[in-house]
Amino acid sequence: MKAVIAERYGGPEVLQIEAIDVPRVGPNGVLVRIHASSVNPIDWKLRNGMLKAVRNFRFPVIWGTDFSGVVTEVGRAVTLFKPGDEVYGCKDGTVGKTYRGTYTEFAVVPEKSVARKPANLTHEEAASLPVAALSAWQALVTQGRTKPGDRVLIHAGAGGVGTVAIQLAKTFGAFVAATASARNQEFLRALGADQPIDYEHERIEDKVSDCALVLDGVGKPVWRSSFSVLKRGGRLMSLVMPVPQGNSGTVKFIGSVAANVVAGMARAIFTGKRLLLIRLKPRGGDLEKITALVEAGKIRPVIEKIYALEEIAAAQQASEQGHVRGKIVVKISSQ
Repeated sequence: MKAVIAERYGGPEVLQIEAIDVPRVGPNGVLVRIHASSVNPIDWKLRNGMLKAVRNFRFPVIWGTDFSGVVTEVGRAVTLFKPGDEVYGCKDGTVGKTYRGTYTEFAVVPEKSVARKPANLTHEEAASLPVAALSAWQALVTQGRTKPGDRVLIHAGAGGVGTVAIQLAKTFGAFVAATASARNQEFLRALGADQPIDYEHERIEDKVSDCALVLDGVGKPVWRSSFSVLKRGGRLMSLVMPVPQGNSGTVKFIGSVAANVVAGMARAIFTGKRLLLIRLKPRGGDLEKITALVEAGKIRPVIEKIYALEEIAAAQQASEQGHVRGKIVVKISSQ
């Protein structure tokens, strides 16, 4: 099979297509012929070594987290899926020393991380959703328990997580404010945002207040303004590790991250609010609930551009440069 292999950390140029063996299936594994994947910030942050102080992999690796495709084989203990099923999901790239992700024609995925693909989506559309939709679901629903009438602020509303989060929060009856650049204000309204905010020219504190939840897909730079718009008892749900800038040793790196988190926790406690760091869990059960919302027309994917597998370096570079509307998708197979 074809796979995108990286032999070291570095820029997009370290991504090379090679021919390798199709992986074997374990008892709880599902072998998926992957039709499409997508690019998430975690993919290029892992590739460029930004997180190697806390997660250093043994090379070679195959990066990639999202996938949509067709089951070709299942392990003897698998009961939920069979060959021929169309499925989607994501792999967890933050555990273990070895990593075999989804920028490849075949991948083995744990049964618990797989869900039925929405019948009304193409594989390219479905592949854009798992990481983004699970991040939004686990922050807003599982942890945030969003309910009708809640006021919710979503940072980076035009991005991968943000586009899903706006639609999801509206589905649960919330009043939604969302930040984006000037060019994306009407786009936010089209997604359902009640209060678009131009973060380049407007102060967030002047546009929204009394929020029950703030979903942070940006990082520490927005924490101060986020706490200021939360009501007492409100929660700042951050999807982004507060990583320090520049290169440093492991001890200094971990110490800097811990200091940032402690400072954020202290501010939250002092103001009667909460800071929660959300770590994505690849749960097929959560994805099944998202599938139902997609098929009901409550959530639609947003795709900026579709690249071929051979263009993976350009796809990651586009994501790394930022300002992507929705997701960048990588088409892998049409068979």
